[in-house]
Amino acid sequence: MKNVITWFFLSCKRYLRRPSFLLILLILPGATFCIHRLEKKEGQEVRIAVYAESEEEGKGEDEGTVPLEKELAGVLVRGESAEGKGLFQFYQCDSEEQVKAQVASRQAECGYVISKDLRRKLDEKDAKRCIRVYSAPSTVLAKLSTEVVFASLMKLYDREIFLNYLMESELVGTRGEEAKELAGNLYDKWMGNGSTFRFDYHYLSQDGEKREEDSMSAPVFPVRGMVAVYLFLTGLYSAVMLGNDERKGLFLPLLPGNRLVCRLAVLGAPVFLAALSAIGALGTGGCFGTISREILLMGEYVLAVCMFSYGIKTVCRVPQVVCCLIPLFLVGSLVFTPVFVDIRQFFPAWGWMEKLFLPAYYLRRF
Repeated sequence: MKNVITWFFLSCKRYLRRPSFLLILLILPGATFCIHRLEKKEGQEVRIAVYAESEEEGKGEDEGTVPLEKELAGVLVRGESAEGKGLFQFYQCDSEEQVKAQVASRQAECGYVISKDLRRKLDEKDAKRCIRVYSAPSTVLAKLSTEVVFASLMKLYDREIFLNYLMESELVGTRGEEAKELAGNLYDKWMGNGSTFRFDYHYLSQDGEKREEDSMSAPVFPVRGMVAVYLFLTGLYSAVMLGNDERKGLFLPLLPGNRLVCRLAVLGAPVFLAALSAIGALGTGGCFGTISREILLMGEYVLAVCMFSYGIKTVCRVPQVVCCLIPLFLVGSLVFTPVFVDIRQFFPAWGWMEKLFLPAYYLRRF
């Protein structure tokens, strides 16, 4: 056992003394850090213009109430919708013409004009053209943003729908106002404490955990996929180097019973170093989940990479053949495993091909 540990640490030292290998170890976490910072700086928000055609506050409504159209526009602009500040960034415009101009110049993906007297129109069930949408023909996000707008509207107005329905019911009898007040208080209580039946939609990070800081955003750069391919190629490269060492007679002085484990130690040394770099990349790339789960799955994947690479070396025997297979495994991993896109969604019949490449097994665990 002592010999195995010695061979392992000497192999790590051997690779760390190579500037090119050391540079590769540092490039991955450094690159993911820069890309992640760039993504956060540029943001993934889609700008959407909003204009509310409202009279002066309190005019046309019950005295002291905020017009519903103004209230809706304010909720959207402040990011207080159910989805919060995420994919869409709503901003206020001063007129309908400005909304049109913003959409025409592509400064906004689409625009919403909320007509005045919105509450009265909804009360009278006259919802036609209450909210007008302007969008460019090429946009694909107008319908999605419409869901956000109407979800925010219903969050503001569904209390009134409930109370109006209650007042129109024959069950309240002559105690209408008392029942309305009681029902309103109960509505506020049960909607506020989260005990009612409701749906919450969240985007998940690649490790399956809900992203607390921004539930509508996710990394664009496939950090975990690139990490998986990176470790896979490192294992194949280590197999090539191990084959060269064997041809040089590096393991001949060892006892026959120690040769296999020492070979595996030499093979695993660069993969272990690459795994440390990969964990750093997951952290700097914003994809790191719970420590125990990440370390466990990374350890399993490293072991699988070492076993697979040693098997390829044993079958091929000639290091040059293994070296020639590396581009094949690289292209196959990028195309057939879910690094950038899940090919099974477009070509289900080709789904079996991902099983030929180890990164698929690691990525499917998330």
